[in-house]
Amino acid sequence: MPDRLSVIERELRAHPKVADCAVLRDGATLIAYVVAPGGTRGEELAAFLRERLPERHVPDLVAVVPVLPRTPEGEIEHESLPLPVRAGPRRSAGGKAGWGGDAGSMAPFRAMVAVVAGMVAFGLTDVLWPYSTDLTGVPQPWAGFFRGLYAAEYVSFGLGVMFLVFGRTFLARLGRPAWLTTLAQLAITWLLVAWWPQDNFYRLAAKTDWPRQAALVYGFNITLMIAAAVLVLYVAAPRR
Repeated sequence: MPDRLSVIERELRAHPKVADCAVLRDGATLIAYVVAPGGTRGEELAAFLRERLPERHVPDLVAVVPVLPRTPEGEIEHESLPLPVRAGPRRSAGGKAGWGGDAGSMAPFRAMVAVVAGMVAFGLTDVLWPYSTDLTGVPQPWAGFFRGLYAAEYVSFGLGVMFLVFGRTFLARLGRPAWLTTLAQLAITWLLVAWWPQDNFYRLAAKTDWPRQAALVYGFNITLMIAAAVLVLYVAAPRR
């Protein structure tokens, strides 16, 4: 019995203007990449599928591309596929758009999430770690260097939060197993967000407070090493 992706591909190939196609799963999202010369639009192809398939089988995105990149063996090269910036959005029977549209339009929102998260980190620093960033008595230019470090930590935290929310889409395109993709997303997030709390905890910990020093080492240093190892595993893993 053919699977869901094969059924969608079969119906797409029945369209007279479709020269080639591939339906892939990007996380929980189905994306149909279609080679259809002659100015055919994704919306037209999605409507065609909706006439022939149940709504649950219609891809979330239909992206018209000039060519499908393939290996010498004929397999799709997932990492070479473009993000579907011209994809036609999936619409329900009521006509309301679902997830889709121009992927580039999300860039300002992603940037806003990162900026807001960084500002939250900045605002909470003195609340969570009083005097950890106090530079009273530190001469220039060293005080400026430390302020640059604090700013970098806020930016890194904001980027980590943004990647936690949006990063899976980028990782899923590389075709690794879903469980490893999830671990890689969490690993990258931790590598970015950990510096803000770690440095503030360390600045307030006495050098001879061995219990706290040990807790910080295992809570941050060791987990950061594990996160880096997860990324090595992710990069080395074969595509699905």
